[in-house]
Amino acid sequence: MQIKIPHAEYRRQRWYAVLDVPAEVQHVVGKARYLQSTLTGEPTEARRRVPVLIAQWKAEIAKARGTLPDPKDTFWQTLRKDHMQAQAEGNTGAQFVVEDLIRQALPPDPDTSSNLWKFATGLSTPLAPLVTGWKDSLTKLAKKTVDQAHRDVSRMADHFINVEALQPKRVKAWTDKLLADGMTASSFERIGNGCRSFWAYLQDAGVKEVLDPDPFAGPFRLATRRAVATDTGRGGNAYTPEQVEKLYLAAVAKQDQPLADLIALGAYTGARIGELCQITRETGKGGVFFIGTKTPKSKRFLPIHPAIVPLVARMFDASADGFLVPSAADNQYRNRSGPLGQRFGRLKKALGYGAAHVFHTMRGTLMTLLRHADVDPAVISAVAGHATGNFSLDKYTKGGSYAQQLKALGAVSYPGRLALGAL
Repeated sequence: MQIKIPHAEYRRQRWYAVLDVPAEVQHVVGKARYLQSTLTGEPTEARRRVPVLIAQWKAEIAKARGTLPDPKDTFWQTLRKDHMQAQAEGNTGAQFVVEDLIRQALPPDPDTSSNLWKFATGLSTPLAPLVTGWKDSLTKLAKKTVDQAHRDVSRMADHFINVEALQPKRVKAWTDKLLADGMTASSFERIGNGCRSFWAYLQDAGVKEVLDPDPFAGPFRLATRRAVATDTGRGGNAYTPEQVEKLYLAAVAKQDQPLADLIALGAYTGARIGELCQITRETGKGGVFFIGTKTPKSKRFLPIHPAIVPLVARMFDASADGFLVPSAADNQYRNRSGPLGQRFGRLKKALGYGAAHVFHTMRGTLMTLLRHADVDPAVISAVAGHATGNFSLDKYTKGGSYAQQLKALGAVSYPGRLALGAL
């Protein structure tokens, strides 16, 4: 059986250490490959000598680069691997050489230097690889949602670098900075959700103990409350029923019937524009819409309000591709709502509505009408596709029943051209 030693070749009854020189520094080093005999043919002794030579050569390569590597550069990852290998083999000579190399490459900044030292010597756990693993575990979410969450958590990982830095006081200092930079409440809520999901992944993976307190929960909850006053306003506004009809009539006047139909659907479902544009004959039949892709809780069934039953039937009869809402757009996220959202934006702006009022605002309209009709908050949450905030209800129930939701929606009405029997 042929013996294999990393970064080594067996020639003429001797083991040789070998290392390829990166192309970008070959002209500085003066060679494309390092090659040196370990002066031994014994595999055990060669395994002790090869890492020492490799560490020295890597120091020369680092010097040739002339710049300090980034904390997540493979340079530091390789040092970490070499150091841990030397420790595992009890090779103190190689370990000291690697540690000396680390000291030479550390930047003058004490905080960065401390983080890099801990990382390279195995005293800390880097966040970047764990973030990748966490992203790969999000198999039940839509790609667009996963990509956004990954951007948020990667932003956190770029700031903290390693797991050991994730402490409530440090997280609060970070959220304070984000707040000072103008981050909105909705962004804090979104990023906080991603970070808490990542923390749960660390616990499931055994990186953190199950009983270790979540360092993100308190700081992000506080930051969200403090940011409410500076939020964009989407969450606290709602069109009046009369304003929704005005939007509908404006779309009809512009001869944009697909947009008018979409407004009617939004008014009576409270669904997101992206959810409505993904409804097909398979997910909109039997008097029910099966919608939701943003979060697991958002995946829900929603009874079709009697006022839009005829409209839904006509739209499906006219559909050429099986989708309820016609759209020519598509991209990597299957974002069929893009052009319609842009047309709605121009429409509402022409009617004098600003940034605080968007298509999403109609969700607030429907929820407000349901609340004014004294509908059970748990049923309202089921219609919206939101968690109730009550652990028992969210964990062990499926929300409102079909009959409860249909009765609740039946209490909602709009005036004029959006009234029952007018569409």
